[in-house]
Amino acid sequence: MRSNPFTTSIYESIWSKHFNEGKTLEHFEFINGVKFVKNSKDGVYVNAARNLTKGIFYELDHTKSDYKGKTFLLYDVPEYFKVAEFNPPSSSSLKLKKIFQYQGFLMDVSNFENQDDYINAQFSSKNRREFRSNMRRLEQCFNVRYEFIHEAMEASDFEILFEQFYTLLSKRFAGKQTNYHHLSPKKWNYYKELVFKMLQEKKASLLVIYNENTPIGITLNFHAEDVLFETITVFDSDYYKFSIGKTSIIKLLEWCFENKYRISDFSKGDFDYKHKWSNVIYNFDYHVLYDSKSLVSILKAKYVETYFKLKLYLRRKKVNELYRKYKFMLAGNSEASTTAPQAIKFEKIEAFDSSSKDVIEVNYQEESDDFLLQYVYTFAFANPEPIEHIKVFKLVKNDKEIIISGSKKAQKITFA
Repeated sequence: MRSNPFTTSIYESIWSKHFNEGKTLEHFEFINGVKFVKNSKDGVYVNAARNLTKGIFYELDHTKSDYKGKTFLLYDVPEYFKVAEFNPPSSSSLKLKKIFQYQGFLMDVSNFENQDDYINAQFSSKNRREFRSNMRRLEQCFNVRYEFIHEAMEASDFEILFEQFYTLLSKRFAGKQTNYHHLSPKKWNYYKELVFKMLQEKKASLLVIYNENTPIGITLNFHAEDVLFETITVFDSDYYKFSIGKTSIIKLLEWCFENKYRISDFSKGDFDYKHKWSNVIYNFDYHVLYDSKSLVSILKAKYVETYFKLKLYLRRKKVNELYRKYKFMLAGNSEASTTAPQAIKFEKIEAFDSSSKDVIEVNYQEESDDFLLQYVYTFAFANPEPIEHIKVFKLVKNDKEIIISGSKKAQKITFA
């Protein structure tokens, strides 16, 4: 893996600043391409950035022996990085344990002419029509623009955009009623500083989908020489009918072909969309290097192996999902997504008179009526036209009913 963004000095130093008290990272002669920090609890040396990378690559120098008496853990070694086969000389006491942890997913586009060629190979004609229809409806209803930021930004502009990114993610995971670890203040401050610096080096990018000047979809990526790592992605759930997530992937594919990238890597995390879009599934392993002539090193290696095998077992039993939901509720957010009234009945209206004294127009974009957006945008998806043509009315005598009206069609919604 050439030009790995996750082992650059910027990536490692910013991680150390936020998670290692800025201490100098340790380098060992027997292993090239990665630096380490020593765990205070168990004395195991762990790669800088730990599990906050999308892939570690390293090379061993078997002429060096400064591993003696020590144990090393390398998180997230993707199978396709093709770390050299472990083949030490017989005189070496260095041993390796590989611990499977995740499946990874990627789009290898190196054998395709363009994004349409790749999409044709992955999806049926029905799916492809759906993609085109969703994008066309999005652009018909809203003043949409796409921006791929792969260069330095003004600090003030970046601050605004990253705050909007945080807001979208918070809204998304509040809707799921689950904790998202990247939103913790410590990790988010880390990402904010990291991405700002990495943009300057063209080692990071942000794909932003705007409605007017408001982001409705953002994807954070990191870059190697010809590999795009899709790291954090989010879209505004009010627009869910328009499948902004799929549009984001198509736009990233376009960028990869235009810039001669051979891989767009979704990384770890088992989601349906990754299975559908990826043409390569690979293993994410953790590598444990240890000294087989040191009992202490052997025991530490065995402890690390047992610990992560247990984590994998619990993850397969969905314990991690329950834990994230518990953390979400523990933070006092258990009612965050339950306050909006739920629709119980939808009715088409053949003839609607907006001038009637029985109805009053409401501004559905006001904060107090923010829950209405999802219903308005769903109506717009079914009846595509510029969003400014769509109005919302409440019945004067029944506040449990609203009417959404476009230039040609209208719909009444009754709430519980």
